[in-house]
Amino acid sequence: MKNALFDPGFSKLLLSSFSYNIELLYIDLNRVKNFGQKKTQFILTFQKGKSLFDVYLGFYLGCMLWGACLKSMGSEKIEGNPFIDREYKREDSLEEINYMKDFVKKFDRDSKYYMGKPFKVDENKLKILDLYEQFIDGNGGFVNIDTTDKIQLVGKLNELSEQDVKDIYEKIQEVINSNKLEDLLEFCDKI
Repeated sequence: MKNALFDPGFSKLLLSSFSYNIELLYIDLNRVKNFGQKKTQFILTFQKGKSLFDVYLGFYLGCMLWGACLKSMGSEKIEGNPFIDREYKREDSLEEINYMKDFVKKFDRDSKYYMGKPFKVDENKLKILDLYEQFIDGNGGFVNIDTTDKIQLVGKLNELSEQDVKDIYEKIQEVINSNKLEDLLEFCDKI
């Protein structure tokens, strides 16, 4: 690894928040008044919502995996941390995570209503949201994290081998080049 960058390039892949994107989907859905057409529209909404969910899960997983890569560097100065010396506001920091958790329930209910089938999310994917919440809390919103040795890892991330870290680093670089954050979900078993 070259530099201890706070963001390896993930943020440029997300132009807006998960909540904003989902609200746009529901605005389109709610424009349709005829129930039969609304059911058809929900099928499109379902596919887009499911894809967005995976992209943002990939982002959160990627942040934790990147944290493990940074931690493996020893005690290097972290460059580009936009949160340094700010006040940690837990509620603000976890707003999107909480929105995603609520989304799973709402999307499941709507999926049953419009399509007659549930929106099922793999437990490993849901675990990402809980672990990311712990990751943010454990690091105090990153307001005091200026060196790699201060990063607190969660779950099984402390148990990664040197080869695991190398594989993760290579996958992160691949994902940044491909713009497919959801591809990081293959590393769910590492957390």
